[in-house]
Amino acid sequence: MDDTITLPGSDQAKTADVKAWMRFLQIFTLTLGSGLMLAGIIFFFAYNWEHMHRFVKMGIAVALILAVFAVTIKVKMSDFTRKITVSVLCGLVGVFWAIFGQVYQTKADSYVFFLTWALCILAWVYIADFYPLWTIFIVLVSMGVIPLFPDKDWFSTLFMLYGAAWISFFIFAPKYLPRLSAPPSWFTSLLFTIEFGVAVFVVCFVIITGYDAHNLWMAFVVTAATIWCALKQKNIWLYSMLFIGALCVLECVFVKCLAREFVGIFFNLMLTAAALAASSYAIVEQYKKWKQ
Repeated sequence: MDDTITLPGSDQAKTADVKAWMRFLQIFTLTLGSGLMLAGIIFFFAYNWEHMHRFVKMGIAVALILAVFAVTIKVKMSDFTRKITVSVLCGLVGVFWAIFGQVYQTKADSYVFFLTWALCILAWVYIADFYPLWTIFIVLVSMGVIPLFPDKDWFSTLFMLYGAAWISFFIFAPKYLPRLSAPPSWFTSLLFTIEFGVAVFVVCFVIITGYDAHNLWMAFVVTAATIWCALKQKNIWLYSMLFIGALCVLECVFVKCLAREFVGIFFNLMLTAAALAASSYAIVEQYKKWKQ
């Protein structure tokens, strides 16, 4: 059977074969099954919470952690399956600390819970070298660190500095840490997209409210870094995000400067449509250029 198709105006492109689809189904079912297993464990504790002794609750959680750890160490499996198993193990650690907090009523703040969870799985996350798991780890650390930002006026700047620290770590650390591989494109794109989104929000907030622009300089630094990454890596996603951010800023300028009467609103819509069309054309042309 011929595995290629011809599209108008394009060369022949190979489609996914049976082996690729089987690989996708294996990954999908394994990931879905792991998530459902964790959900089942959580709902099991939630449903039987009042009927279980506190030592039984914690004993079950510890037994599950040890069982999954033993499977990870002893059972032969593919590299991807092992990484998924380690991810389940990290999730069970969170279940244990949640049970521990409920049993002993530690009254710890939520950020303490997330930081404790993150610190306990750090070694496994590093050994697994699995970037979806790194993403979960960053979320846990963020939920523990971000509430500690003291000054709301500087929150956006601190958040951008925090994100820049993570981006710098994953760009430069693989050169010095032996087990850490270079981050995939989707991972760096995700981090840059979040950072750039915050930068655009800061600029738009300043334009609309006229608030003190003391943290505007950091937004410009993040924007420059995003432009550099998009052009250096020929990343069409980040390149598109730059135009979306520019359109958001331009729309804020239109809303702030143009009159609110019918003529002003109509003129705003016309300018927005023209900017959107020009941006779409530029993105498509750049994509064609990079694909050559």
